[in-house]
Amino acid sequence: MQAKTAQSRKFDPTRLITHHFKLDQILDAYDTFGRAAETTALKLIIGA
Repeated sequence: MQAKTAQSRKFDPTRLITHHFKLDQILDAYDTFGRAAETTALKLIIGA
């Protein structure tokens, strides 16, 4: 997806975020994304 599409607000990129993790859960996040077909992960957010 091009940045222009997101900037034009025709598409909300936050809809692609499927999982949220805290920084201390980084190994769980890595595992989740590594098994994306099973976990239906598209994009992950790693927060502090």
